[in-house]
Amino acid sequence: MINKVSRRSFLSGLGALSIPLLKAQTGKAHGNEAAVDETPLSRNESYLPVATPGIKTLPYTMDGGVKVFRLIAEPVITQFQDMSDPHGMKRRPIMGWGYNGSIIGPTIEAVEGDVVRIHVENRLKEPTTVHWHGIHLPIEMDGVPGFSQQPIEPGQTFTYEFPLIQHGTYFYHPHFMGAKQVGLGMSGFFIIHPKDPKPYQIVDRDYAYFLQVWMIHPGSPIPDTMEMTEFNYFTMNGTPGPDIVPMTAKLGEKVRIRVANLSMMTHPIHLHGHSYKITEHGAGFLPPHQHILANTENISAAEERTFEFTAERKGKWLFHCHFMHHTMNDMHRISIPGMGGHATHAGMDMGGMHTWIEIT
Repeated sequence: MINKVSRRSFLSGLGALSIPLLKAQTGKAHGNEAAVDETPLSRNESYLPVATPGIKTLPYTMDGGVKVFRLIAEPVITQFQDMSDPHGMKRRPIMGWGYNGSIIGPTIEAVEGDVVRIHVENRLKEPTTVHWHGIHLPIEMDGVPGFSQQPIEPGQTFTYEFPLIQHGTYFYHPHFMGAKQVGLGMSGFFIIHPKDPKPYQIVDRDYAYFLQVWMIHPGSPIPDTMEMTEFNYFTMNGTPGPDIVPMTAKLGEKVRIRVANLSMMTHPIHLHGHSYKITEHGAGFLPPHQHILANTENISAAEERTFEFTAERKGKWLFHCHFMHHTMNDMHRISIPGMGGHATHAGMDMGGMHTWIEIT
């Protein structure tokens, strides 16, 4: 079993996030594209690939009938908007952890009935594991140290292999020092497409957004993973505010948006200008008679929702968390001289969990 970890040892582990170490990682830093890459994947698939705006999809190779993926747990430098800049142009480096150079990690896609083999290499300075959240699999593959496997030590690789016997929107994250490692950014989508999709499951656009919250103190580039109640950055796909990559659709197209929440808060997700049907609660597509019509839906910690609607009106329609402070960032920053309290937010664009879909 795993030994108990003291607060002191927990914090000392953050020493692995030292700036000298992470400077070597800048070549793998997470960067967001200016627009969603809608180019089809360079392989012959029977499904519409999911676009995770700003995040890449993990490639695979074939070994017989097995899809083989390679996932690397490693330090990552990303950039958050520095809200002390009233023009919204300045960025600050954030020293986190992720997968394959990305926070959040790359999206894994497969099809119900596939067998997947996932080699997980640990380039961190402490052990880790990967738990495949919501996926039905053998106990040896569940990623819980002390129950189903030994931790993956630094420099080691562990191979997970299991058949996919369900479909739906799932995600992966560590189950070793979870509050710390997830709090530093380690998570990602695992999408399993239906083997034989029903007509009502076919869409023209398929997007996915991952919700996270952070406490990053003024002057520090390292997220405070000991915080449990106070957070000052709110991100979608590992990106805050104006850097979140938006969605696009054409008039009349059927759109699907998958949203996963691995934060310590609930987020009411709202779409402007349209109502949507809730078609999934994180355990596969629901039959039509269980769909719920809504325009705002609470997503609690470790939950997923899938929203579907027809793009009926042209324009840029907001898609955001409706806790209004969650559409703002860095509320603990030092005020600009001459301005009181949070008054400097008045001249800022919206940040936080806020993006849009542009329908043309």
